Amino acid sequence: MNIGVIADTHVGEFLDRLPGTALGALAGSDLILHAGDLSDGSVIPALERIAPVVAVRGDHDLPSTPDLPRRAVVQAGGLRIGLVHGRRTAADIAVIAAHWAARRRLRFDMGRSRAMAREFRRHDVDVVVFGHWHEAVITHVEGVLVFSPGAVCPWGSLQGGRPPRPGAAGVADRVVRRYRQQLGDTAMRASVGRLVTGPHGVRAEVIPLDAA
Repeated sequence: MNIGVIADTHVGEFLDRLPGTALGALAGSDLILHAGDLSDGSVIPALERIAPVVAVRGDHDLPSTPDLPRRAVVQAGGLRIGLVHGRRTAADIAVIAAHWAARRRLRFDMGRSRAMAREFRRHDVDVVVFGHWHEAVITHVEGVLVFSPGAVCPWGSLQGGRPPRPGAAGVADRVVRRYRQQLGDTAMRASVGRLVTGPHGVRAEVIPLDAA
């Protein structure tokens, strides 16, 4: 089974529409999981032209977004998949602050992947899919595959080289810009993902959209 995975599209907020490269990369999916920050509800019918969609709510979803759950457990391809967006925590702020102080990429995430796995500790899942941080992740936590496909709109409010917003939002933009610059060009490439299930288990893949 081929399960398309997408997150942080931010359509109607920072992007005008879902890029054709994203739709092309997800073509052939049997199911599509959206890990939040659609931000506009138009994303769902666009994806449903390819395959059935399960989506969860993100922290940037607009009023036009359907009333989505904060998390979901999906049974597909013989797996139980936990789907969640993610949320800002003290650890999240600490990661950004540590990178800011170090002025370079640091090889730790302050327990982010473990926190995502804990969201479903009572649900006996095989895979956890998340978004929010705009960075692709493929790792395992206590036997559970933890996967983020990265973001369709990786720079968020700074997408396309936009200037920082005015006021306090602009301060946050400048901090996040430096953090994301320190992640490197590869991390900040727009991407979607895929879960491929079969007799030998499940495999996660990240699909950069400039190579799709």
